[in-house]
Amino acid sequence: MHIRKLKSRNGNIQIQVVRKIGRQNKVVRHLGTARNELEINELVSLAKQFIEDQRIKSGTISLFDSRYSVSEMTEVLSKFCIRRVLDSVTFDFFYHFYKALDFDRIGKKSFSDLVVARIIFPVSKAKTRSFLESKLNKRYSLSGLYRTMEEIYKLDFQGQLEEKIADFTRSFYSTISVLFFDVTTLYYESFDEDDLRKFGFSKDNKAHQPQLVVTLTVTADGFPLHLRVFPGNKFEGHLMLPCIREIIQKYNLTNFVVVADSAMVSHTNMEELEMENLSYIVGARLGNLPAKMWEQIITVPKIDGAIKRFDFGNKRVLVVSYSQKRANKDRSDREKQLKRAQFALNNPSVVSKRFKFLKKVKNNDLEINTENVAKSQLLEGLKGYLTNAIDLADNEIIVKYSQLWQVEKSFRISKSDLKARPIYHTVKERIEAHLTIVFASLAVIRLVEKTTGKSVQKVLWLLDQVKEVIVEDKVSRERISKYSEIENQETKDLLKLVKLSWGT
Repeated sequence: MHIRKLKSRNGNIQIQVVRKIGRQNKVVRHLGTARNELEINELVSLAKQFIEDQRIKSGTISLFDSRYSVSEMTEVLSKFCIRRVLDSVTFDFFYHFYKALDFDRIGKKSFSDLVVARIIFPVSKAKTRSFLESKLNKRYSLSGLYRTMEEIYKLDFQGQLEEKIADFTRSFYSTISVLFFDVTTLYYESFDEDDLRKFGFSKDNKAHQPQLVVTLTVTADGFPLHLRVFPGNKFEGHLMLPCIREIIQKYNLTNFVVVADSAMVSHTNMEELEMENLSYIVGARLGNLPAKMWEQIITVPKIDGAIKRFDFGNKRVLVVSYSQKRANKDRSDREKQLKRAQFALNNPSVVSKRFKFLKKVKNNDLEINTENVAKSQLLEGLKGYLTNAIDLADNEIIVKYSQLWQVEKSFRISKSDLKARPIYHTVKERIEAHLTIVFASLAVIRLVEKTTGKSVQKVLWLLDQVKEVIVEDKVSRERISKYSEIENQETKDLLKLVKLSWGT
């Protein structure tokens, strides 16, 4: 109970004793209305006495009442113990979005628990089991969780999730008109190969460890739509077309554009896409273009926002834009690389890799590659976009490509927030099941971020302030749940958003 002061329209102050029940205040006693400071003090004094009388009648004491000694408070508190401190509110919040995607129709409760736990506390399955028990009061055996993973693979939860996401995005956002494609590698804490885990080029500088290659396709709204796993020695440039074909067949897609980084699409890939009447936008490596085209590119005005279109032949166009912000970054990067190159010249014994602005001359000596430096200066601030979607406006081409960060962000989330790597599973079925859990978590996170306008890290931090505390009477063994008081308005707003109630 606490004292509440309410100011009426005529300026008088009502003094009440209220009790908080859930999120509502219930008036326990109305002490009266005060017209001046003296009357306010008198009524507040009466309210305090009323609260104290109620405490005495109920056999409880105030922890901050100086009339009671520390030993007396300790004696009262010693009759109770805190059994658990749970993250149930955080779980319920994310589960709300899990259900919104219709994922609750897939698999058993253990699957949803693994997905949501992956968002809150991404660790190994053994540690996940402990987390589910200690922080969510959900009990599973480790073997039971592994059986769930086998079920995930056998019943193709991945395919079911992809269909749910496609249905959701088409129903609530937009038709699937743009697909963003990218590839990454995941390495293993092992030095042994098998049919799936192979040594290959690693983006994590882990070429000495077995790895696998993962492709991810996301929608314009950032929802993961398609994930596939390939052996670690597969060349990433050969993976896009099979994945796109599968998506087209699965969802009967037409009139859409594939957006990918320059590393994903070779000259052969572009021809294959065109043979199947597919539109694409890819990043162009301007420095590698033929001299004739390169000479045209550098005519783009060095004015912020300048855009120029060039005919690339074979019904393709190259759109080049200039950005002052990009120019500043290019200049800064070049200066850093030149400093490293100069250091290498002064310390030839430490040179163990190629430097962009160094070249070998007679007797394997090194010198600054002035041609590359000059070329870099000319291309400063320029970015190219190669496409066969020639009917699109230049700005639209640039905007669509700029959204490629959606898939790149998904990979960053999976590798950091969800800790998809390194992976310790050794059985193919469990490896793919693990990535299916990560995939589902990515979809939930995307919906949370899109709905709240906050990053998942910020949401987790805000929700971490709300704990469910299980208190037990040592004598009767009766248990009750109490919730921590929420002081942060952002946290309250999050819970109201999903209509999630909490008590105190």
